[in-house]
Amino acid sequence: MRPYQLIDSDEQLPELVENLLRQRHIAVDTESNGYYAYYEKVCLIQISTEDEDYILDTLALKSAHLLGEVFRSAKVEKILHAAANDIGSLKRDYGFRFRNVFDTALACKILGEKQLGLAGILETRFQVQLDKKWQRCDWGRRPLKPEQLHYARLDTHYLIPLRRQLHEELTAKGLLEQSREAFGRVCSQAPPRERFPEDGYRRIRGARSLSKEGWKVLQEVYAFRDREARRLDRAPFRVLSNEALLRLAKVRPTTLPQLDAVRGLSRTYRTGRPARRLVQTIRRAVEAAEAEELTRALP
Repeated sequence: MRPYQLIDSDEQLPELVENLLRQRHIAVDTESNGYYAYYEKVCLIQISTEDEDYILDTLALKSAHLLGEVFRSAKVEKILHAAANDIGSLKRDYGFRFRNVFDTALACKILGEKQLGLAGILETRFQVQLDKKWQRCDWGRRPLKPEQLHYARLDTHYLIPLRRQLHEELTAKGLLEQSREAFGRVCSQAPPRERFPEDGYRRIRGARSLSKEGWKVLQEVYAFRDREARRLDRAPFRVLSNEALLRLAKVRPTTLPQLDAVRGLSRTYRTGRPARRLVQTIRRAVEAAEAEELTRALP
């Protein structure tokens, strides 16, 4: 397999953009760190042409916005797999606009394929296996290992030949126009929403079994988790899991010893300053719920 080119300096970008604008098709993918960080960002952009594989280290680049000319070009087709997430993330971080997109996952869906994941498609059509251990790695950490970069490169390396196969199949079945309409809608994909929907606690599994006091505690510890996640720039579930939030809402510990006995909490939130903040949050929620109950009981 041809060697990939790592783009990690701004001096490399003008020549790359010039080359990409000469292409009929380019394959594009991104790797982000939303599984680890609260403030998710694009950490890599992978781009393949017919002849080259490029990996752009966006954390090292200050001029990645130069790619905007490529993404909005009607002459260069951008091939992505399950494009909505990548397009949304690139719009959020760089404000890019997109035209002329071919979504290989959407194409497979329109063709009635059961296998829509890229790993399964590559194994079936190209006898290539992706090393799944890198799927959930922290792409925001540096330095990246050679194995990570190889995995990232494979996400775009086969997309151009895959597109070629799918285009032929769509044409043969008379589905090309339908697919183009679907790809056009993907181009208008909105950036991701704020990570903290205020009523998100209502959708936590098991919450419906809570008492009114439990609901109040769940609401407050859910907001507490978000504040902590923002402060630490850590994915919320890595601060406190949904299961831990539900357990806190059921047990409602109002002292540190009670909190220390709750299963599923990291040491950080069982002892020390963060634990004290958590106990205070629960205590205030319990007191507020009791006050509301007293108010309702008044004649």
